[in-house]
Amino acid sequence: MDITLTPAQQEAVESLGRPVLVAAGAGSGKTRTLTAKIAYLVNVLGYDPTRILAITFTNKAADEMKRRLEAMTGRPAHAFPWVRTFHSACFQILKEHCEILGYTRPLSIHSEYQQRMDMKKALAELDIDHAYLNAYRAAVSRAKNSDDPWSYLATGSRLYRVREVYELYNRILVQHNAVDFDDILALTRELLTKNESVRRRCQDLFDYVLVDEFQDSNAVQCRIMDLLLRDGNLTVVGDDYQSIYQFRGADPSFFIHFPRNYPQAKIVRLEENFRSTRPIVEAAEALIAKNVSRIEKKCFSRRDGKPVEVRRFLSDDDEAQWVAWHCRELHLSQGIPFRDMAVLYRTKFCSMVLERAMRHKGVPYTMMGGRGFFERREVQDIHAYLMSALNPKDDVAFERILNVPRRGLGTATLKKILATGGSATPLQEKCRRALDRGLLSKKVATAVEELLKLLEHLRGLKPHEAIETVVKTCRYEDYLRDISEGDEDFVSRVENIEQMIYAARQASDMESYLEACALIREDQDDAEAGTGVRLATFHAAKGLEFQVVFVIGVEEGLLPHWRSVQLDGGVPVTEENLQGLEEERRLFYVAMTRAAGELYVSHAMVRKGDVVRPSRFLSELPEECVVRRSW
Repeated sequence: MDITLTPAQQEAVESLGRPVLVAAGAGSGKTRTLTAKIAYLVNVLGYDPTRILAITFTNKAADEMKRRLEAMTGRPAHAFPWVRTFHSACFQILKEHCEILGYTRPLSIHSEYQQRMDMKKALAELDIDHAYLNAYRAAVSRAKNSDDPWSYLATGSRLYRVREVYELYNRILVQHNAVDFDDILALTRELLTKNESVRRRCQDLFDYVLVDEFQDSNAVQCRIMDLLLRDGNLTVVGDDYQSIYQFRGADPSFFIHFPRNYPQAKIVRLEENFRSTRPIVEAAEALIAKNVSRIEKKCFSRRDGKPVEVRRFLSDDDEAQWVAWHCRELHLSQGIPFRDMAVLYRTKFCSMVLERAMRHKGVPYTMMGGRGFFERREVQDIHAYLMSALNPKDDVAFERILNVPRRGLGTATLKKILATGGSATPLQEKCRRALDRGLLSKKVATAVEELLKLLEHLRGLKPHEAIETVVKTCRYEDYLRDISEGDEDFVSRVENIEQMIYAARQASDMESYLEACALIREDQDDAEAGTGVRLATFHAAKGLEFQVVFVIGVEEGLLPHWRSVQLDGGVPVTEENLQGLEEERRLFYVAMTRAAGELYVSHAMVRKGDVVRPSRFLSELPEECVVRRSW
């Protein structure tokens, strides 16, 4: 292959015949190595690219990998159909065999909004206050992502009647012929575990399996990987130093204990950091060395640079003012683009004082991690029309559009419609019954009849035609103008619909369009927009890099965050709290290693009017790599 690789990268690419763990440090060329291995399998060893399963954790990463494979192999992106996220790959398996589990095709994926509606309905039926909706949703999600959902519900949650909520919520999904995101993995695991013929068919699909960002995997994902594996042809890549998603169920122990779980495994370490300067790498390496649970690496950089600057400020306002001023100075004196600078913080509330300071100093900025495109109101509305047309059993989607735009259906009318059938009867069918029985006023009956006819018409259209038809027939832009907060908001919403129509033109049919939309995670797509300084939480900045990084608020209670580490009067940290402390240290490591050239770390003596102490992590930074200043 005509690809320049380091000796360590080459070793990772050419290691075959047994499971391989690639422990890749920050900035070490992880994605390049993984992509080069796929190209090596295809171009040198003659593997069929359609029989290689390459798992990524974001759609953005999957698209980037396909682009690189096009360049490396000379083959089009569609030649690699199994370069996908875990959820996307599993949904291909699940929808193919969903009849075994009692579903019919097409199978719907309920969005975040629809899942909330499903849970709200379950809680209402059990007479549980919907104020606890988020807590029950979190418990159900954790149960589905655990080794044994019923054991988790019995021991891992103290919520009132949580087992009944779990059962009823799942029954509601089945009634709608739908799954949630957690089901995509949990039901795939169930299929592969309990049905030997399905498992063998799926194993026969793949000659080699590769998994990126393996440090962020959980029990369900690892079990699915095991069930799909054949002949030990497996390579996993990741960095346990950057495992920061335990709150989502990720468990770095699967990465750390990979050699124990696969005794024949080979470990390849990618330790050279090509992104950051030597002082940044050595400071971050000294920090993470304090973690006990890890696969040891000795990361290094050949690039010289300025020492890490640790600054102390009297208040959070002083800190923010200095950061804004320094961003402006770097831009004016060194010509560094604002978009190549980032200010990172542990929690979102820290951004308020920063935004104020940026505006005061005239520094443009971009907030990262805002609401995702597919969670916006107008996008959800239009998609609900398409979902209702494609899947008449999807009550959540149909209920959303039944009175959007307004059709005069009040609470009393809706009760009449609901009374025409039981909980197993789809809402669309109940509407037809209400029409047949003359239960609705003439005006409402006409509106409902037109809606049902519209849905019937949409089923035969291409996705972009369906969207255009909904907007025109329902006079949806008039509705948007009524609900918008002003002209700017209205224009923004209309532009979102235009973007939907553009995306829909790329899809062959409505089912594939809705599937792609449902599987999309927003990742860091908003990082591409705007030209200002990036303001982001540590989590939102993962995977990105900037020439200059400011890490602010490095104080006890914020980093490590008080919720992750509970200390009481000097009592030793318990094992549970040790895990939380190590996750917080990994977060700091991730924030530091986003910096390519200059890194500024700061803390205040007073934040939000309260006296605070410097983070213990600051004392773990080696003096030879840092310079400490006060302002």
